[in-house]
Amino acid sequence: MRILNCLKDIVRRVNLLLLIPFLLIFSTVFVLNTELANDVVSTKYFWFYISIGICAISQTIYFSFFSNFRIKLLISDLLLFLFVMIGSLPFLVRAEAVNSKFILFVLLFVFYFYSRLILSKCKVFRYTLILFLIITALVESIWGLRQLYGFIPSQHSLFLLTGSFFNPGPYAGYLAMISPMTFYYMLTDYNVWNRKFNHKYIVFYIRWIVSATTILAILLVLPAAMSRAAWLASLGGCGVVGLLLLSKKYRIKEYISVHRIRVLKIGGIVFVFLIAATWGMYALKKDSADGRAFIWKNTISAIVKNPWGVGIGNFAGIYGLEQAAYFESGRSTEQEKLVAGNPEYAFNEYLQIGLEMGIAGLLLFLLIVAFALYKGIKNKHYVTLGSLIALLIFASMSYPFSVLPFLIVFAFLLADVQIVQYENLKYNKIKNLNRIPTIISLISLFIVVTFCLYNRYPTYQAYKDWKNAKMMYSMNLYADVIDSYGKLEPFLNDEVKFLFEYGQILSKTGAYDKSNVVLKRATRISCDPMLFNILGKNYQSLSLQSDKKTKLHSEYIKLAEQNFKMAASIVPNRLYPYYLLTKLYTETGNKKMAIETARLVLQKEPKVHSPAIDEMREEVRKILEVGNQN
Repeated sequence: MRILNCLKDIVRRVNLLLLIPFLLIFSTVFVLNTELANDVVSTKYFWFYISIGICAISQTIYFSFFSNFRIKLLISDLLLFLFVMIGSLPFLVRAEAVNSKFILFVLLFVFYFYSRLILSKCKVFRYTLILFLIITALVESIWGLRQLYGFIPSQHSLFLLTGSFFNPGPYAGYLAMISPMTFYYMLTDYNVWNRKFNHKYIVFYIRWIVSATTILAILLVLPAAMSRAAWLASLGGCGVVGLLLLSKKYRIKEYISVHRIRVLKIGGIVFVFLIAATWGMYALKKDSADGRAFIWKNTISAIVKNPWGVGIGNFAGIYGLEQAAYFESGRSTEQEKLVAGNPEYAFNEYLQIGLEMGIAGLLLFLLIVAFALYKGIKNKHYVTLGSLIALLIFASMSYPFSVLPFLIVFAFLLADVQIVQYENLKYNKIKNLNRIPTIISLISLFIVVTFCLYNRYPTYQAYKDWKNAKMMYSMNLYADVIDSYGKLEPFLNDEVKFLFEYGQILSKTGAYDKSNVVLKRATRISCDPMLFNILGKNYQSLSLQSDKKTKLHSEYIKLAEQNFKMAASIVPNRLYPYYLLTKLYTETGNKKMAIETARLVLQKEPKVHSPAIDEMREEVRKILEVGNQN
C-alpha cells in the first residue's frame, strides 16, 4: 500500500511538470533577444522551437509510460490533418524549399494535438493555462503603459506603443483576443465576493482580482494603440460572452416573444449606433481603410487566377504581380494609386489562406472554425469561445496568423473548445492493444518535431551572425561582408530583408548575375518594388559590360526596362522607378521616352515628400535641358 501511495505521489508530481512546457510556449509572446537580427520576430520563433521540443519529449514519455490515457480522435482532428496535408502539397509535389512558415505551420498542428492531451487530463490544467494567458495580457498591458509614458522604449522607432510586438496592430490585437477571458471571469467569479470569506475559494478570489486588473489595464492601453480591428474584436468577443452568460441566466427567448416592440426599438438604436461607430472608425483612418479594401480586391482577383493556391509564404510575391497587372490595365482610380503599397499580408487572413492554400484550403479552414464554434457553444466553453471569436474578427481585418503568439493561442483555443469531459488519472491496468494507437501517434508526432527542428540551431546561429554582419553592411563595407552573407544564404533564404541586403551587396561588388538570382528569389516572397529596381540596375550594368552590337546587349536593356516598369506598376505613387527609367532611356538614346518619363518625375505628386525627391527632380531637369538643346 505504501508503495502504491509513493507511485501515486510521483505521478502527481510528473503531472505538474507537464504544465511547464506549455507555460514556456505561452511565454513566447514576451521573448526578445537583441543578439539576433530581426529580433522581435526571430527570437520568438527559436523560443517556440525549444519549448515545443521540450513539450514533445515530456508528452511522449509521460503518455507512453506514466499514464493510461488513450487518444480519442475527433472530427476536428481529421479536418486539421487534412488542412495540414493541403498546406504541405506544394512542398511535396513541387519540391519547394521548406521555409520557416511551413515549419511553424506543422509544429502548431503538433501543439494543438498536445494541447488536446493536456486539456483532457485534468480541469486544473485548463484553468491554470487560461489564467496564465490572462497574466500574459496583464504583463503586456503594463509593458505598453510604461512605453506610453516614456519609461521604456518600444520595439519600433516609428511607434510609441508596441509592447513586445513590432508595431501597435498585433499588440492591440493580442490584448483584444485575451480580453473576453478576463471579462468572463470578472462576471462569473464575482459571486465569491457575495459570500462569507472562505479559504477554499482563494483561487476564485485571485482569478477575479487578476481578471479585473487585466481588463482595467487593457481598457487604459487599448484606445492608445489606435487599432480599429482590435477595438471591434474586443467588443465582439466580450459581447458574445455577455450574451451567452445572459442567455444562460435569463430566458431571453421568452422575453423577446413577450416584449417584441421594446426589443425592436432597442435593436434599432443599437443598429444606428453601430452604423455611426463604423463610419467614425472609417473616417478616423480613411486612407488606411481604403488601402486595405484595395488589397482585398486584388487578393480576390489573385485567388480567382490561382484557385489551387500558391504555397505557404508566397502571398506577397503573387500579390505584387496582381497589383501591377491591375494598374497596368488602366482601370485604377487616383485614390487607389494614392493608397497602394507593397503589403506583406492581405490584412484578411481568410483571403490570404485562400490565395496561399487555394479555395479547398480556405473552405476546409472555414469548416474547422465553424465546427469549433459549434462545439464551443455546445460544450459551454464560453471563456475560450469568446477569445476565439475575438481572434476571428481581428483576423478579418489584420494579420494575426502571421504573428506567432496569435497562432499559439489559436491552436490552444481550437483544442479547448472541443474538450467534453476530463479524465482523471487511474491506476487500473489496461490491455496493451488499447495503447497502441496512442503510442504510435505520440511517436509519430515526436518524429515530426525532430524533423522540423533538426536544422534550427544552425539557423539560430545564422540570425546571430547576420546581426553582426549587418553592422558592416550599414557602413557600406560590401566587399568585406560578401563572404559572410554568402555563408548565411542557405539558412536565411526565406528572409526578405536578408535577401535584399545580400542582393544589394552582390550588386555593389559587381556580381550582377548572382545578385539577380538572389533578388529573383526575394520577388517570389515579396512585392517590394526596390527589388525590381535593383534587378533593373543590374541588367543595365550588364548591358554596359556587353558588346552593343550583340543580341545579349539588347536583351539586357529590355530586361532592365521591364523591371523598372514592374517597380513603377506595383506602387505608382513612387517616383524612383520613373527616375531610373529616365536615366535608362537617356543612356540608350531613346529621347522620346526619356522626356516622357522625365515629365512624370517632375509632375507626379509623391505620397511622401523627401529631400531625395528634390535631388531626383533636379537631375531630371538637367536631363531635359540637355535633351531640349539637342
